[in-house]
Amino acid sequence: MIFSTLQEIFEGIYRIKAPDIRPFLINRAQLKELSHAPTHREADEWVLLRESEAHLDLAVFVADEHIARLSEARCVQCLYREAFRPFCSAVEAVSHFLLLTERAKRREPVRLLELETQAEVDKYIAAKLRIGVPESPKELLRRLFHDAELAPNLTAEERTRYLEAGRLAEGFCRMLEDLPSNQQILEHIRHFYHRSGSERLDQLRSLAA
Repeated sequence: MIFSTLQEIFEGIYRIKAPDIRPFLINRAQLKELSHAPTHREADEWVLLRESEAHLDLAVFVADEHIARLSEARCVQCLYREAFRPFCSAVEAVSHFLLLTERAKRREPVRLLELETQAEVDKYIAAKLRIGVPESPKELLRRLFHDAELAPNLTAEERTRYLEAGRLAEGFCRMLEDLPSNQQILEHIRHFYHRSGSERLDQLRSLAA
């Protein structure tokens, strides 16, 4: 299944280990039940979080129609070419899941802006380092950060956060493009991933300034 494949990819890149994401996947009916909101905003992807002193409960939703497209894919490379939107939703779900579980393990906080920015970076990383997309770096960055459209039903706060996450991620990915080799990109992102949230956001804002 594509989710376990993506999880293995990112665990290898960042040298982390998390629980298998597949038991945490829910469908739309379960999403509505768990969110306790019959008018819950429609979205391609959600990660639900409930935290207590002793436990962290997670549930991961990706739209049913995307799941169907993902299950038809012959390979991860095919997803990028043939089902770009489901690919992005799957990467975002896995990215959120991994960062949340990693920070819980380290007993460190994570901000929503950091979660969204990491997911945008992970789309680039998956395409650049593991899929080997045929597009030029310029076209890859354009497709990820300029062709994407925000959902029309976002709140003002959500819209601001998503736009800022895209801005920060693009600045970071442009810096990565200036590195001379994929190995150096890998080393840089691996080190970056394990820094504290405040250090990461400071670097991201500096690069995007």
